[in-house]
This record gives sequence, structure tokens and C-alpha cells, in this order.
Amino acid sequence: MSPDAEEPASEEARPDARSLCPHCGAVCEPYQEYCLSCGERLLEAGAVATGLAERWRYLLPFSDGSWSWPVLVALAIAVLAATFAILHTQINQTKTLTELGPTVHPTTASTGTIAKTGTGTTAPVTTSRKPPKPPVDATGLIAWPGPPGYTIVLASIPISGGKASARQKALEALNAGLGDVGVLKSSEYSSLHPGYYVVFSGIFTSQSAAMRHIPAAKRAGFVKPYQKRVAS
Repeated sequence: MSPDAEEPASEEARPDARSLCPHCGAVCEPYQEYCLSCGERLLEAGAVATGLAERWRYLLPFSDGSWSWPVLVALAIAVLAATFAILHTQINQTKTLTELGPTVHPTTASTGTIAKTGTGTTAPVTTSRKPPKPPVDATGLIAWPGPPGYTIVLASIPISGGKASARQKALEALNAGLGDVGVLKSSEYSSLHPGYYVVFSGIFTSQSAAMRHIPAAKRAGFVKPYQKRVAS
């Protein structure tokens, strides 16, 4: 063997090398504080913890353990940074949804249709339902269809004046170009003053719609036409 060759490391140089009890010669494990044979103390107080820490350092990557703690610290920082980024993203998404507010869906009216507005949204548009078509007699006069509605009263003739006089007024209105003209008995409707034959024109679903036809009734020669609700 060359004199310059390095001698192999002694067993005592290794942190996990076994030793012998100086009192009884029994074999002892590394960093064993008391001999299991004679009970004598082998290490001073605190030496066990120091030895174990030294041994743990050698178990880390690379025998000297020089890079392990910086790597562990860097890994912990990376995990914390990733967790913070995820939480930050979730908070921003929640804030955005809160600012936008709940989505409102337009509802369709039972008697209407959906129309587009200038902003690209939709809004319900209600349309008036047409009243049922009233029955028409041979002279062209109609009977009140039944459901409540509004009409234009052209004339009110007392019952004592006779129904024939009321029908004559109605025919005059019909010949003057008014539509849906008829005669009804006011006593049969709770919304009307009893004791009259009422000559009417038109069947409308709203008061405003009826009032729009008053000028036409005046042009037909009726001096004081007015709108009235007819209900049983």
C-alpha cells in the first residue's frame, strides 16, 4: 500500500458506529446514554440530543445536509404563495359576481308578447284581449256579450218609453257609421241605474279605450255620449 494513500475512515468517525462500554465491554448502539448490561452512563446530559441531531443531518440529501434546510424553506414559501394566489383569485371572482348582481330573466305576461328593447334585453309587452264577439240580430244590432267591460252610452230611454224607441235610436247610430251598436236593459246590470233602455256603441276592455271613441259618437250626432262600465 502506498504511504500516500489515505487510511479508511475509522469506525469511530462515522456517526452510526457502534462502541463498547468502558466499564463492562458490552457493545452499545450509537448515542446510547446507558449501558444495557451494567447500567453505567455512557454519555453526558445533552449529548444524546446533539448526537441525534447530527445523525439526522446526515440522513438528509447529500451527506453534509448543507442544502436541505434552504430547500425546505423555499418549498414552504412556494406552497404559501400558491395558496395565496388561489384565495386571491376566488375572492376576485366572488367580488365580480357580487358587482354584476343576480341575473334577471324577463317573464312573459299571460296576455302579452316579448319585445326587444334598444339595450338588447327583452321586456314583457301586454296586449289587450279582444272581448268575445257578441251576437248580432237581423237588423245588425248586437247584444251585450256578458263579461264586464266598458262601452259608450249614446242614449238612455226610460222603460216607459218602450224598447222600440230605443232600438230606433240604435239603428240611427248604426247607420251613422258607429260600430257594435246595441240596446240593453239597465235593470239587468248592477253597474247601471235601473229603469232604462241603454243604447250603447262599442265593447272595450279599459276606460281609456272607450273614451277614445267618444269623439266619433259626437260626430255621429249624439250630443252627450259618455263612457260607462257594464257589469252584472
